[in-house]
Amino acid sequence: MARKRLVKGTGLKAVPLLLAAILAPAFASPASAQDAKWQLDAGHSTAVVSLVSSTHPSEVLNYGVELVGGFVSLDAPNFSKLSFTLNIFPAGEAPKLLNPDGTLRAGGLALLARYTLFTFTSSKPAVRGSDGKLRLAGGLTITHVVRESVPDWSVSYGGSTAIPPEINIFARDVILILDKPASELEYGWKVGWMEIKGLGTLALEDAPNLRAWLADSVWPAAVLDRNCYTPSYSISMRDYRGTICTGKLVTTEKPKELPSSGSTTDYSGARYAIPEHLNQLRLSLDLKIREPR
Repeated sequence: MARKRLVKGTGLKAVPLLLAAILAPAFASPASAQDAKWQLDAGHSTAVVSLVSSTHPSEVLNYGVELVGGFVSLDAPNFSKLSFTLNIFPAGEAPKLLNPDGTLRAGGLALLARYTLFTFTSSKPAVRGSDGKLRLAGGLTITHVVRESVPDWSVSYGGSTAIPPEINIFARDVILILDKPASELEYGWKVGWMEIKGLGTLALEDAPNLRAWLADSVWPAAVLDRNCYTPSYSISMRDYRGTICTGKLVTTEKPKELPSSGSTTDYSGARYAIPEHLNQLRLSLDLKIREPR
């Protein structure tokens, strides 16, 4: 059994483990009179996870790129009824964490020592502001998982002993801003495919443990359209180079690297300058959405 901890804090509410991927109400399409649930392409939808400063916009600390699964409910003649369920997860972990329909797999655990998941579920109809952007109110659930193994050394040692993972969860209401004109949504509806860019933020004062969770997490590289193969080699194997992989690497800009001391005896890797005024979590979304088949 996993060890669950619900993080308490001002304005935070406890939620069951990984139950935030709940279907938002769908709206009937006039053509089919059925729910129009479009699925996110979890192999090509991405989210950049960052900490930013609301007072110093140039100060950004990018942690990594995660992938996004889930689905969207929408009604063609009234796009204000957009409804989202987004599951943001570490790259390469879809088979362990997601069901084929994009929902989170009950009890699923990534093959990582420590990681962070995000789930956004909209709760109200979208509202288009004076700037032309859609605003979706909903709940953001953040789950941090730590998986450890304890070596139990003895004469009959047979390997490390796994212990139940520690799972910390908290939830908070946020606003997701979507940059998508009505004309482009209507065109995407007609052709059966659309791309939507979005932005969600959360004040760190409302999530006191989040910064430590992000710093503690593993951030696998996000490679889109990954394809690995083993080429043919000569009998002698002198030209063996191993498996060859291709794909598109999605990267983020790292902070400025600090100069090293010049000594190699205590070198522990590159060190980066950390901005001082960080006070917000930012999720920068690039979503690829396809019509139901």
